[in-house]
Amino acid sequence: MKSNMLEYLEKTAERVPERIAFYDEREELSYGNLKEVSRRIGTALLKIAAPKKTVALFLDARSIRNIPAIYGVLYAGCAYAPLDISMPPERLLKLLSLLDPGVVLADEKGRRALQDLELGEVPVLPYEEAAKEDCDREKLELVRRKISIYDPMSILYTSGSTGIPKGSIQTHFSYLHWTEATIEVYGFDEKVVFGNQSPFFYANSIIDIFPPVALGATVYLLPSGILNFPKKFMECLNRNRISELTMTPSSFITMVKAGVVEEGSLPWLRYGIMSGESMPWEPLKIWMDASPGADWWHFYGSTEMFSVAVGKVGGQKPKDPRLPVGKLFSKVHVLFMDEDGNEVPFGEPGELFVSSPWIAAGYYRDEIRTEEFWSIDPLKRGWYERFYRSGDMGYLREDGQMVILGRRDTQIKHMGYRMELGEVEAALRAVQGGQEVCVLFQKDTGKIWCFYTGTLSERELRKEMKTRLPGYMLPDVFVHLEEMPYTASMKLDRSKLRDMMSEKM
Repeated sequence: MKSNMLEYLEKTAERVPERIAFYDEREELSYGNLKEVSRRIGTALLKIAAPKKTVALFLDARSIRNIPAIYGVLYAGCAYAPLDISMPPERLLKLLSLLDPGVVLADEKGRRALQDLELGEVPVLPYEEAAKEDCDREKLELVRRKISIYDPMSILYTSGSTGIPKGSIQTHFSYLHWTEATIEVYGFDEKVVFGNQSPFFYANSIIDIFPPVALGATVYLLPSGILNFPKKFMECLNRNRISELTMTPSSFITMVKAGVVEEGSLPWLRYGIMSGESMPWEPLKIWMDASPGADWWHFYGSTEMFSVAVGKVGGQKPKDPRLPVGKLFSKVHVLFMDEDGNEVPFGEPGELFVSSPWIAAGYYRDEIRTEEFWSIDPLKRGWYERFYRSGDMGYLREDGQMVILGRRDTQIKHMGYRMELGEVEAALRAVQGGQEVCVLFQKDTGKIWCFYTGTLSERELRKEMKTRLPGYMLPDVFVHLEEMPYTASMKLDRSKLRDMMSEKM
């Protein structure tokens, strides 16, 4: 087992320096070039930020520059935090305040996003300058000797129920184990051509970065917004002979609805991987017919857990409507707990607690929520084992397949992103000036409903919300009420609101 994720890059660059590592429609990076540019960026960062600090990445989310930026941060002995620069300025400021980075590494597009922000004394390093810095091998080697396998490697932000985003900390130890396990379970090799569609601030993108680098495989970055042009999307996959594609089910379904996924139309695809949501059988079967040489997989996980279980989909429609999410990775151990903290009998539903070498180290600079979601030896057995409390309800079947039934609380998956309804409510309350709001998720339709009181019109509310939240967190339906319904004990009657949703469908 390696001790630093940079060792994969260095070994691959030594073995196949001329091989294309990452490319898009405009430029390409060989493994030798990737290593060289990353070391230049690492040297530039060390002139500004001390090792073990965090570096905020303000880069075009679909740019190839994200890759040397990430590895450059690792060469500097720091942790990278990729941020969505298309977010409203108010949210970006909140994230930067939580992160307290040692430096912001920004390309031209990122620097434009920074113009509306008051960073204070946080230095901004232009990507273009960093990539031209003379490499200081001695300084990089000195930093390398001081970095632990348990040091943070990335801070990936997710939605928070209190209105405060959560920064999930993953260490080199986490990534090393996850990378090896991922390559093993899917059977990836260096001949795979990965098709990257996920933006690099999204946890799903890690499957298109670290396993390929470890193997010496090639990654093609699909053009930004290509999903809006289904025919071009399919042409892109075939022209570049994409053999691995990870997307959310909603993205796969979009292509089916456009009528471009035809039988036998994807002869190069070998791995179709669905993440983030449940995939209906009918559109999945269309994709399976289009890619006769592919295995189709679904996996269960989150930003805090990475992958927990993975399953290969068979060729026949399952009889059980509650589709399993696959079998546990070999290094994953789970518990299913009741509300009293006791383990439920095998096969009965309970809240999922997950232990693995790659669960997150906690939430960055957030001791309270770290203690809430991570626990050591929750069953009081008398030995150290650290678990993440997922909030998902589920159980294991006799055949080892895991079934997930839904959320224990209000955390949901919307448009492929994990998010908290409470954060949407917090933003709405801020807009409403103390007026009542309630946000519910309608699972059947995948829509977020906003019930609200007050004097603002729907148009005014929608306009204001767009300045506070990213697009995937915005409610789909707004319902204005004169007053909220309450139960006899003066609690908000959510069941009545759910009835309203059904009536208005």
